[in-house]
Formats: sequence, structure tokens, C-alpha cells
Amino acid sequence: MKEYALKAQDSQVLTKVVCNCCGREIPLMREGIREEYFHGVKTWGYFSNQDGRQDSFDLCQECYEKMIEGFQIKMH
Repeated sequence: MKEYALKAQDSQVLTKVVCNCCGREIPLMREGIREEYFHGVKTWGYFSNQDGRQDSFDLCQECYEKMIEGFQIKMH
């Protein structure tokens, strides 16, 4: 989950990234650079139960690794 603050002229600045799975804040390493994390986005199409909905989420590295461990078909 990303949190933004409004700046002058209606621009947004990223202020915080939180893992949607464990709730841990992704640390800021230096000057706007954050520790690596996974950001997923999906816009659902007409032939789905979520027609037109857009979902997005962020995972820390540990939660991402746990998620892919459960895959039946392993990634290369």
C-alpha cells in the first residue's frame, strides 16, 4: 500500500510504502530510494467477476518469497 502527500500544484509525493501482507513499512534507504519490494497491478476485464475493477498491492521481499514458494509451476 502506497501513501502519498499532496504538494504544491496538486502533485503527489510518495511518503510511505507498507506491505499489504504483513503490514511492515518498507524502509527508506536514502533520498527517495526504498528497499526493494514487489508492486502488483491488475485491471479486471469484462469476463471476470470484478469487471472494470483495478486492484494493486505491495509486498516486502519476505512476503513475496513466501507467495512464490506456493506456486505449483516454479519461476526461472
